[in-house]
Amino acid sequence: MGQGRTIRPFWLVVSIAVSFALGFALSRMLTDEFSFDNRISLADVTTIIATSLVTVFAAWYLSKKLNEDRYAKEMHIEDLKKIEESISSVIDKAQQIQETTGTQDDITDIVTKVNHLHTLLQRLKRTSRIHNKDIEMNSVTNSFLCFYGCATNFSDTSPNLSLVMSYGDDLIVEIRKTISNINKL
Repeated sequence: MGQGRTIRPFWLVVSIAVSFALGFALSRMLTDEFSFDNRISLADVTTIIATSLVTVFAAWYLSKKLNEDRYAKEMHIEDLKKIEESISSVIDKAQQIQETTGTQDDITDIVTKVNHLHTLLQRLKRTSRIHNKDIEMNSVTNSFLCFYGCATNFSDTSPNLSLVMSYGDDLIVEIRKTISNINKL
């Protein structure tokens, strides 16, 4: 709390000093004689046209580049949202099976959804290579491999559904971190 009170007088002194310096500089400029020449040279016209063209080109290029980058980010984010929805459907199905007695068809449905999730992740990786975006996907891939291993574990009679839900939640968190990182690019 004491730091806020010592900083304010410092900034007050700095702003007063800057104000005096600006006032002195402006007073010197206003007392000098001002002259105006009513002629325009070819160099002036050329400079104005060249500056205008460079400015328009730079604005066009920057806006185009920003739009392309935003489009690529939105595409990646949309793919990640679809992946998150797919994970949520697997988790919901696992909860449904855990609450009731699941059949073999229910477990097959989970495996099908997890395989679809694998396809979506592969598409996201290929898309990021197309757009030359440096998106860190290692943590998502590692979380997915744990999730995939639990959801397709057939060494037991059925997959461990509590682990499927736990790893699915971890994967959703990693996807949300990745979305946050994409927005920071």
